Amino acid sequence: MLLRRSYLNTALAFASLCAFNFPTNIHAAVPIHRGTPSRSAPATKVTNNRAIYTLSSTFVITDVPVTRTFDWTLSLATGAPDGVEREMMVVNGQFPGPLIEANQGDTIIVNVQNDMTTGAGIHWHGITQKGTDWADGVPGVSQCPIPAGSTFTYKFTVADQFGTFWWHSHMGNTMADGLLGPLIIHSPSDPNVRGRDYESERIMILGDWMHDMSDAIIADLLTVNGYHNSVAAPVPDALLINGVGVYNCSSVTDTSCTTQSLPEIDVVPNSSYRIRIINTSSHVHYKFSIDSHPLNITAADDTAISGPKALHQLPIGISQRYDAIIKTTVGTDGSAYYVRAAMCAASIANVPSTYDITALAVLRYVATGSEATTTLPSSTDWSDSVNNDITCYDLDTTGVSMTPLIASNPPTTVVASTVMTSVIGFITNSALEPIAHFFWNSVTWTNYIYKPMLFTLKNGGSLNSSIITHAIFPSTGAADIIINNHDGVIDHPYHLHGNAFYLVSRGSGLLTATEYAALDTSSFNTTNPLRRDTLTISRNSYAIIRIITDNPGVWPLHCHIGWHLAVGKLAAIVVQPAAIQDLSIPAAATAVS
Repeated sequence: MLLRRSYLNTALAFASLCAFNFPTNIHAAVPIHRGTPSRSAPATKVTNNRAIYTLSSTFVITDVPVTRTFDWTLSLATGAPDGVEREMMVVNGQFPGPLIEANQGDTIIVNVQNDMTTGAGIHWHGITQKGTDWADGVPGVSQCPIPAGSTFTYKFTVADQFGTFWWHSHMGNTMADGLLGPLIIHSPSDPNVRGRDYESERIMILGDWMHDMSDAIIADLLTVNGYHNSVAAPVPDALLINGVGVYNCSSVTDTSCTTQSLPEIDVVPNSSYRIRIINTSSHVHYKFSIDSHPLNITAADDTAISGPKALHQLPIGISQRYDAIIKTTVGTDGSAYYVRAAMCAASIANVPSTYDITALAVLRYVATGSEATTTLPSSTDWSDSVNNDITCYDLDTTGVSMTPLIASNPPTTVVASTVMTSVIGFITNSALEPIAHFFWNSVTWTNYIYKPMLFTLKNGGSLNSSIITHAIFPSTGAADIIINNHDGVIDHPYHLHGNAFYLVSRGSGLLTATEYAALDTSSFNTTNPLRRDTLTISRNSYAIIRIITDNPGVWPLHCHIGWHLAVGKLAAIVVQPAAIQDLSIPAAATAVS
């Protein structure tokens, strides 16, 4: 695929719908800088607040709603998650960022002060934002970016959801610079009950890390030669668990480097723990395991499930979440076991043969009143672990049961459908040079961040199909989205905003609209199928997801490999455009200042 488009500043071609006027081309609006700190690097040092990984057993889980307010300051700081010092973007000086913990029915208010030098937007991953599409946090789609030096308030009610979520920047790929953190919603309706099914809760945040800032990497990817002479998304410099990785400092000569200690998760013997696992990576699909501790999988994204009871190795796609219950009856006070997150290298180009694909942490048994030991584990990986897969895949494709505990059957009558085919290709710049991009239905997304699509439709306008592939579902009902991963060598994680979808079918190859219409729909799983918001679709395969079009808005459908998203891999699902005109959007959302 080869298309021609010029990379010119488009401020004159598209008027701003925000109350301020900046360049509308996202790359023109963001300064480019590498990660190595200079003499002007921020003096503030990033902290890793270990308290966010332990959920308090005294948090009151109730159906009485309250309003919870969080005050955040976005800033630049100097940090070293893997030991290599670089500039980072952080919230309240910490990485990972602050924990948001609330109950179903609560209203969440987040006051954001942007003290960075670039615009910002925060997305609440998995929250459907019913009635508050403007708070979805995607510059160019649902809001204008929060300008440097300005404030903005997100306010939304989590009315009908509970489970494990997370938040992250949705501006370029700046989540890769440190803007991310956990978001946990409790509920008395949760089938997994504290005190009955488990005693305590821990959060494990999986991630990846680059030594260069994301804007510098994206700028290189938008050139003929790409980043480090490759147009492929980069191999991470480090793999992280709970914000910590270990880099070989002997290879670092241009900045400070300190060899890190492995992150630790303390547990009490003879207890049970609900582990909330979140993959916040920009590029890495993981396989997660804990030596000698089988995983009882109890939730996928925000859907409580009856899953495999004694899983040894859990595949977890980018931006997905799983809850697993473990029993700490294997060891005694002082015992230690490795936690492993093994990278699926099958979908990442240019991985060196010497690259260590496994991030490690330590699960340490510490009895009440005891001092924690410090020796490293002597435990070994599960004998049936497989870390050399030829594709990256989701748990539901392995033949295990993943039955939602709160049953919901999708409608069997579908009122609309659309086919979305994703593929890598090239466009030419003004010098007629080929630049790698990702496409939906032959269109690569161009983000006019100061003309949000939601505002365009709110004002009675329409979307430009030459810059954004989009499907329109005008009325309420069931709609099928056929997602084709037509890339021959890449397995993609696809995330849909504004919806928890039903997974009704998967298949190999490419499914056209004609072939879809001819399918025997009796083969679809419409009896309490798995529901989630992010799905890994392996190369040359498709999935059919079914949504209920009762949430008016402009909802991104995109690959959650951040580097792919940054070079065009986003489409839009427009639900009830007429109703969008009736949405209440606060004046502050269009007048960020």
